[in-house]
Amino acid sequence: MRGLKTNEGKKFEKFFELVQTEARKQNGVFFLSSDEGNNKETEEMEISDLSGWLIPDAQAKEFEKIWEKSSDSDELDSWSEKFFTFAFWTEINGEIAIKFKMF
Repeated sequence: MRGLKTNEGKKFEKFFELVQTEARKQNGVFFLSSDEGNNKETEEMEISDLSGWLIPDAQAKEFEKIWEKSSDSDELDSWSEKFFTFAFWTEINGEIAIKFKMF
């Protein structure tokens, strides 16, 4: 799945689809860095706050090449300054909502 480097399992991928749907609403793609806690598991999903890069569609292919091969954070530093983002989830009336926030 785009935005994930590893196989995270079907339940997490279902949640990650919600994250990507919200990213698309902002004309972007979310590339996962790590799980940030606030975990919840349901019958259908494994849910967590996430950190990563919310990259505009026009730059996603360029970033993806660096992100896929990079184990050195220096290569990602210039991208992190502009695009490193947290994806926070909330549950509203039984529905999971995603909000992106940069610090």
